Parts: sequence; structure tokens; C-alpha cells
Amino acid sequence: MTAPDREALRELAEDAPSPPLPPGSASRRIAGTGYTAEIGPQDDPDMNIVSCLRLDGRDLATVIAEVHDLFADAGRRAITWEVSSGATPAGLLEQLRGFGMATHEPASMLALACTAEPSSGDAEGITVARVETDAQFREVREVFEQGDGWSPGDDWLRGPGFVTRYLAFIDGRPVATADITWLADERAAFLGGALTLPEFRGRGAYRALVHERWREAGRRGRDVLVTQSEPMSQPILKRLGFEVVGEISVLIDRF
Repeated sequence: MTAPDREALRELAEDAPSPPLPPGSASRRIAGTGYTAEIGPQDDPDMNIVSCLRLDGRDLATVIAEVHDLFADAGRRAITWEVSSGATPAGLLEQLRGFGMATHEPASMLALACTAEPSSGDAEGITVARVETDAQFREVREVFEQGDGWSPGDDWLRGPGFVTRYLAFIDGRPVATADITWLADERAAFLGGALTLPEFRGRGAYRALVHERWREAGRRGRDVLVTQSEPMSQPILKRLGFEVVGEISVLIDRF
């Protein structure tokens, strides 16, 4: 399989085209003219996202009103806009700020790609399991509750059929979780949903989860991993061999 060029990697990492949502999904995806609106399963701006912004030739005020109506109809009054390095027109980020949108936390994410097996690291004593049972999904929830103070709902935990979730264990205790999204582009998979309990950071759980997802991608014939990384995970991903291919600025929009 021929590796994608840098521009194709940037598009895969920044836009991360996932397959259509299955019938009955708790989320909705709407392909607007020049944007994609993802209405998430919970009333959380990080789950309600406007992305893939290609707005040349469109009146920005009209687009924003259109987007607000879509999310308001779903009971959402706070959303995030992801402005990637491939977004158009030029200067879109500052134009959106002019409509009252503010810098989100994190303010930006790096778009990263990996096309070779990630560098190995010491992960002795760590086991990784695919999350499949009710008990394992509860363990994922507990990791988020303990590590982030957030209790994800069942719809998010189980996700659509194209997301696979994993747990990492140290001495039999679940200490980290992460997921992989099987993108519509059959060359690639997207890494997300990662969290390690603070007291277990630096012991290799995150690296083990990256390696297991690389192996699973390979078993499915996919040889490209992409992700959108917040500052905490950027250094380790770079050490593992991920390359920066783009950047995404994130704005919060309350209406």
C-alpha cells in the first residue's frame, strides 16, 4: 500500500473522515455547505463540533446562524469550532472571533500522523485489553471519573460501530483507556479518547495503548495512524514517531 503524501496525511489527521453513523445513533452528523456539524450524545461543547471548514464564497454570518439553528434544535447552546490549517478562507479564525467566539481550552491541537511502527518503550507489567463487556465499560467510566472528574454516558462509552475502545492494566488495575476510530479511508485509523490516571503516568500505559492500536490497525490492513493531540500527549507521540502534519485552533461558541 502506497503511503499517503504529506497533504493527504494532513487532511486525514485534521478532518478525520469517519464512516456514516449507524441508524439509531445517539449522535448526528450533518454535512452542511462548507462544513460538517457533529451533534454529540451529551450536552457538552466538546461533543458538539463544527469542523471541515471550507467556507470560500459563503457569507459567514449566514453560516453561523445556520449552524446555531442546527444545534439549538438539538438543545445545544455551546459548541466548538475547529479551525484547521486547511480551513478557508484565509483569516477565518479571526473572523470567527469577531462574532464573539472565544479561545477554548485547549486553544489548539496538533494534527499528527504515523506511517511506521511506533518506537518501542519499556511497558513491562502492563497488559492491554479490548473493551467488550459491561464490566469493562464500567471500568472505562471509572478511569474517566477518577482521572478527569467526568462520567461519560453509555452512548459515548459504547460509541458507534466503527470505534473500538481499550483498557491498560497495571497489576490488574485499570489505569488508562484509549480508543481507535476506523476511518472511512481504509488506509487509516484515528487515535482518540486517551486518559491515564495521574498517579500512573510515566509508567508506559499510554505507550502500550498506542502500540496495541497500531497492531490492531495492521491486522485490519491499515498502515496510517492519525490523531489530534492536546499538549500533554504531544511529546510522547513525537518520541514514538508521530509527525506533525497540521494544527487545529479551537473556539468555544455560546449562543
